[in-house]
Amino acid sequence: MYTCTYVAAVAALLVSSHLGAQVSVLTQHNDLERTGVNAKETVLTPANVNTSHFGLLFKRPVDDQVYTQPLLATGVQINGGTHDLVYVTTVNNSVYAFDANDPEASTPIWHVNFGTPAGLHDAEFGCLDINGKMGILGTPVIDVAEHALYVVVLTKAGDGFMQRLHALDLATGADLPNSPVTISAPGFDPLLQAQRPGLVLANQTIYIGYSSHCDKGPYHGFLLAYDQKTLRQTAVFNATPTGQAASIWQSGQAPSVDAQGNIYIVTGNGSWDGEQNFSESFLKLSPDLKVLDWFTPTNHFDLDKRDIDLNSSGATLVPGTNLVLGGGKEGVLYLLDRGSFGHLGDEHALQHFPATGSHLHSLVFWNSAQRGSLLYIWGQRDRPRVYRLQGDRIDSTPVMSRPEVNDGHPGAMLSLSSNGGRDGILWAAIHASGDSWHESRPGILHAYDANDIGHELWNSLENRSRDDCGNYAKMAPPTIANGKVYLASFGTKNIGTGQFCVYGLLPDGAPPARPLKVSAAKQPSGVALSWDAAAAGSIGHVTYRVSKAEGNGAFRNIALGLTMPAYFDNSVSTGHSYRYVVTAQDANGVGARSDEAAIAIPKQREAANHVAH
Repeated sequence: MYTCTYVAAVAALLVSSHLGAQVSVLTQHNDLERTGVNAKETVLTPANVNTSHFGLLFKRPVDDQVYTQPLLATGVQINGGTHDLVYVTTVNNSVYAFDANDPEASTPIWHVNFGTPAGLHDAEFGCLDINGKMGILGTPVIDVAEHALYVVVLTKAGDGFMQRLHALDLATGADLPNSPVTISAPGFDPLLQAQRPGLVLANQTIYIGYSSHCDKGPYHGFLLAYDQKTLRQTAVFNATPTGQAASIWQSGQAPSVDAQGNIYIVTGNGSWDGEQNFSESFLKLSPDLKVLDWFTPTNHFDLDKRDIDLNSSGATLVPGTNLVLGGGKEGVLYLLDRGSFGHLGDEHALQHFPATGSHLHSLVFWNSAQRGSLLYIWGQRDRPRVYRLQGDRIDSTPVMSRPEVNDGHPGAMLSLSSNGGRDGILWAAIHASGDSWHESRPGILHAYDANDIGHELWNSLENRSRDDCGNYAKMAPPTIANGKVYLASFGTKNIGTGQFCVYGLLPDGAPPARPLKVSAAKQPSGVALSWDAAAAGSIGHVTYRVSKAEGNGAFRNIALGLTMPAYFDNSVSTGHSYRYVVTAQDANGVGARSDEAAIAIPKQREAANHVAH
């Protein structure tokens, strides 16, 4: 039977969770529209992101290159406490969960590996665009209601290969019921079909898109649907059922989804007949993957012939409108009406114009309170540009740009943080020099004032010794939430290394006060700890560390990065006594220890005698 103290602690935790909820990033490019914006960032602003106040907090090595965007789930219950977790995958078929906040929590909360991945030399791919292993390439998706992370892995299986969809428990990494399932479809080759775009969760369904690696055939542009609970396959879409190719590549961007649950994808070069085969096209699909509408540019045969795919940026939906945006390797930006794509011919687009001189791999759309609806791009071998959307037209002359020109493939991967329409920061991850097409290159992360990109706030090479994150993780946008920036990296070598870096505000004041009213209550399976929540500082939220001593022994940390003022310790033994202290931490460091809370765990016989009396 739970004591009043424990019930109060749980109640306090629930209230704190409700009132001070942190922002989670559960899907590629932040939302189903794929805008790339977190508009609930209240800590990082153009005023405090600079080399004096902002920089690298910690980095975490992983076992290989990271092609996917880091995802963040807040308020995850683990081993008696509540944590914010960042999830990272590698091409070595590994999935990691790390504490998202505490610099000292360097050991993964969990790490699972799904076996030997396919590699560059397992087929005659003919290029080095992916220059090592090819295990996990597509960004997972998280469902907090089901407590699940969904991810696709490519592994060697005997003399062949297989792809599997896993549903992993957010807290442990263990496979949930019905997981994994082997992925298959008519004409599906598990080695040649690259699971590159991010996974999608919508309509109680997991959608999985497919491209190729270096156009090695035979392959098709598949989109497969799986029930999120049973993992049973519910639908198959093939963009070229009587032809070939037409990949859903999108430089790793996930398909977008509208309020009705319809799916939007863009395809690459391949077969086209306007009836069953749809290369070089925008496609609108129903939740059960039937074609509802399509648009194909007038010059699609030329795009196909010259291998300048339409689908290098994917489809971005403009929130609150009926508009969809996208562009490809030609650098032409298309603006379409979601209610009527119009089928074949540029005349059916609301607008199309050359927005950049080369490949377009990443779009960000933001509604600025100061400057209106803005579209941010930084194309391959081009300069950063910002366009304004007014009604259903884009001003074809940029309203902002910068003079520096990126040297090569693929251009910048963009994200934006803001507090609603204010305090916008454009984050651009890109190589610092050279070309990343066939090799790993040193990376740089830029931060610009989103209302004036001519004003660079900070970059990761200004103070290289402190802030450098190593090689650029090709086509992995940064994730920004709760005062921190999570950046994927290819590590230090051309192949075989990886890491992710966590940036935030540097110490600039006193740490939080010591926690008060720490109490320890015996429960049937352990000790319930609770304390008063510490006030959040001016530069970030508070987390807690719990330390424990047995008898008169020394204290040791038993929990780091707790986000709620409660913890349950189930590692106690009868006949022993324990002491606990709690410290609070924020961006300014770790505060003083609390007073001790002591408790003695009676032997079972003593406890029984006590009950008998």
